[in-house]
Amino acid sequence: MKKIAFGAAAAIALTLTTTASAQDSQAPGYMIANYTIKDQAGYNKYMEEAGPLAPKFGGKIIVFNLNATAVEGEPKKVMAIAEFPSVADAQRFYNSPQYTAARKFRVASTEGSVIITEGFVPPKQ
Repeated sequence: MKKIAFGAAAAIALTLTTTASAQDSQAPGYMIANYTIKDQAGYNKYMEEAGPLAPKFGGKIIVFNLNATAVEGEPKKVMAIAEFPSVADAQRFYNSPQYTAARKFRVASTEGSVIITEGFVPPKQ
């Protein structure tokens, strides 16, 4: 009886480990913004509307610096990075009706760029 219980526990553990490692192999998605604020009032409207949205799509803000500086190139004033479980989740956030409405304020009040990209997943060894 102990062997059966141990075997069942081992099978469950193996299944959970396999499922977890399969999920871990998916690269996270990132939305990276780098821009200069041209109209503070418009940007404040953007922040009011966009600020609470990322967590609703599984995202978390990992960098938000209003006074970013660069060691190379021409830095913009704002650097922001939001991490999502996948690129698809980042795209769902970016294309959502809620963010689309907020994005209009950012586009009108800033100059710069926003990209969505996939993160790196190291190969299994």
